Amino acid sequence: MNSPTDEQSALIKASLEGRVLNAPNRYVQEKLLALHKAKHYLEVALGLLSQ
Repeated sequence: MNSPTDEQSALIKASLEGRVLNAPNRYVQEKLLALHKAKHYLEVALGLLSQ
């Protein structure tokens, strides 16, 4: 799993702080945040399974 680009990281950080973009860019923002959360949960699950 690759790390997000600097631009994607900034967008994720803004999303977590509650700042949202105007449509249609908001949909891209929400999709990126959902992918970030899914990756995080997968990493947590893999960590738990490897214990």
